[in-house]
Amino acid sequence: MKRAAFCFVIISLLIFACNISTPVVPTGSILPPVSSDTPTSPIPAADTPTVTLTPTVAPNVTCNKLALTLDPGLASSFNCQTIPAAGVAGDPYFAINPQYTELRFQGYILPDTFHVPHISVFPIKSYHDLMPDVVDAKVAALQALIAGGAPPADGELPLLPVFGAMEEFRAKYQVISFSGGSGIRYLTQYAQYDDPINSHDMFYSFQGLTSDGRYWISAILPVSNSMLPPNGENIPGGMTLDHFSNQFDTYIADIIEKLNVQPAGSFSPTIAALDALINSIIIQP
Repeated sequence: MKRAAFCFVIISLLIFACNISTPVVPTGSILPPVSSDTPTSPIPAADTPTVTLTPTVAPNVTCNKLALTLDPGLASSFNCQTIPAAGVAGDPYFAINPQYTELRFQGYILPDTFHVPHISVFPIKSYHDLMPDVVDAKVAALQALIAGGAPPADGELPLLPVFGAMEEFRAKYQVISFSGGSGIRYLTQYAQYDDPINSHDMFYSFQGLTSDGRYWISAILPVSNSMLPPNGENIPGGMTLDHFSNQFDTYIADIIEKLNVQPAGSFSPTIAALDALINSIIIQP
C-alpha cells in the first residue's frame, strides 16, 4: 500500500539553503564553531544503538536560534538548514510556510521511516502574516492545551507545518516543558485514508511555544513499538479494505488503549529519551 500522505510537504522540504552537516560529540561537551565550508564527519555508531539519559548539560548542537543536547545514541549527526519561504495566496495550506530553521537528524536510531526526524522553529508572526486564520487558531488551541485544557475528543491536535493529511490517532499525550517554553507531546500517525497504525509511519510529535510567543517549536521524531506491524502494507486480520474502513473507529480505539499502557521503555527510541531531547531545547536570543 503506497501512501501519498505527505508527498507535497516532503517535496517542498527538499529545497534547502544553508546546509551544514555537523558531527555530534559525546553528551556533555559543546561543539566548537563549524564553518559551512569545513568538511566534517560523524562519530562512529555503536554496534547496538542505545540512548543514555544524563542530567541536563550544556547544549552540544546549535542551529541558528535553536540549541539542544543530542545524545549520539539517538542520532550520530545533524544537518542545520534555513528553509526558504514558500507558497503564495491561493496555494494549499500545506504548501505555504515562512522562512524557518530546521534541524534534521542523521544516523537516527531508526534507519528506515516515513518521516525524516527533525525539529523546526517557526517564527509565529511570519506564519501569521501568510495565513492568519489557520495559524491564529492553532496558536490559541496550543496555548489552551499548555494551560491544562483537555485535548479535543474529536478533531486534531494543533501541529505545524500544516500536513496534507489527517491525524489518525494520538497516544501517550502529555504537557512537557523546555527552557523558555512549553508544549504537548504525543504519538501519532497521519494519512489520507484509513491506514493501519505501524512502526514505519508512527512518530513522536512535540508542538510547543516559547513563553514570549515568538516561536513555535515542532518536533517530528519517528518512533516504533514491537506491538505494531513494521509497516502498513497489510490490513490487519486479512480484512478487506472496505471491512477495515467500516471497523476503523473500533480498531483505532483498541490501538490507543494498547499503546497507552505500553511501558515508555518499550518504544524505540524510548519516550524518556525523546522527552529529554525536548527538555534540552533552548531558543537563543
